[in-house]
Amino acid sequence: MSRRSIIAAAIAANATVASALAFQVYRVRADVVVIDVAVADGRKPITNLTKDDFELRDNGVVQKILDFDHGVLPIDVTLTIDISGSMTRQKRMAVERAVMQVSSLLREVDRGAVWTFGRTVVESTPLRHPPIAVDLSSTGTGTSVFDALLLSIVMPPIPDRRQLNVFMTDGDDTTSAFDEDTVLETAKHTHGQLSFVIVKGGGTDADGNVMRTFRSIAKTTGGEILQIDQDEQLTQAFITAIQNFRTAYVLRYTPTGVPGPGWHEVTVKVKSKNYSIRARRGYQGS
Repeated sequence: MSRRSIIAAAIAANATVASALAFQVYRVRADVVVIDVAVADGRKPITNLTKDDFELRDNGVVQKILDFDHGVLPIDVTLTIDISGSMTRQKRMAVERAVMQVSSLLREVDRGAVWTFGRTVVESTPLRHPPIAVDLSSTGTGTSVFDALLLSIVMPPIPDRRQLNVFMTDGDDTTSAFDEDTVLETAKHTHGQLSFVIVKGGGTDADGNVMRTFRSIAKTTGGEILQIDQDEQLTQAFITAIQNFRTAYVLRYTPTGVPGPGWHEVTVKVKSKNYSIRARRGYQGS
């Protein structure tokens, strides 16, 4: 059984699991570090840069960028969807349509999956090549946002594939076994990127624990938060998150001049202009 499945089973049983399970995450190897970097001028993605246009620092020390990819590597997209009671049938139908549109955007080399959560977290559509679809005809009781987040975070790195989780909800946490602190600490170690689609009007408190957690995880992993007012905007929000991820640069470097173990703060900028940058804030060295 995979590590994800073990945690999923524990969460589904509403067990209070030792935090050691959550921290069995994936550390970056000391020899090569991979950083996704999205560059924009306002809302316009900048897609014509070379590796020499970037300056990358690891714990304040400038690093030599060995190589980079841009729009080449296959991607794995996991959609984590709230199906709690606040998700009306209209909203769930809008999500189903959005999943179909996401499926049509994926290339043959890409893969997609759908996880759903109410009180429990379920793998509704296993990771596979397109087409992908999901049946959201039923709702769940409760809203285990932190449990679902933890499953989204614990993603094993897959060589030569990029990983994005788009997490969609309209509510606050009511039934999680795990807490905010566990999720935030685990996010520092995850390999993939998390972006969030928030449907307003379902009860999500803009200043509450859930939104603070979303903002922190998005910043830590290089993701973004997209807030929408209408169900019909779900499709475009999903597509925007995926396209922004696909057009990001992938920078690789071997840490030089910094100790290997411990937390490494990573900063990236474009040398020639003050563009907007979204990138992973760091990694746990071993």
